[in-house]
Amino acid sequence: MSKFARNFMTVLREADSSDLERKAMEGSLDDGTNPEDFDVDMTPDTNGVVDQTSKQVADAMSQKNQQTIDELQSWINEIETFLSFLNSEDPNSIQSRLAAAEPDTVMDKMKQSQQTKISRVASDLASLHQNFLGFMAQTSNARYKYV
Repeated sequence: MSKFARNFMTVLREADSSDLERKAMEGSLDDGTNPEDFDVDMTPDTNGVVDQTSKQVADAMSQKNQQTIDELQSWINEIETFLSFLNSEDPNSIQSRLAAAEPDTVMDKMKQSQQTKISRVASDLASLHQNFLGFMAQTSNARYKYV
């Protein structure tokens, strides 16, 4: 039995020990009603069914949490990839290609009007990336422990 289940059972046993509550309950019953019909056996199931069920629930929750962590990790990876494509020192990134545009070309006209927007989008995307890393740090993944 888990620590919380033992504590809960202890609280229930202590709460049930009051004679005043018992007498008040018996006094509120209709004539001819047996108060012992309302007694409940508080001993825990010792055949292991509860422990096995708890283990199955914990395993299912752990598996669901791992799926969520894996999905979050895939988002982080995709954002990193797109952020690099959008604005990095890589000569193939959009920002680098626009910065290196030849004068009087379509790329040069785009550079004049779009570099600020690209920088703003990249900044917002980098912020989102850092937020996701922060959520990943709340998981048990040691790689993100101090992010």
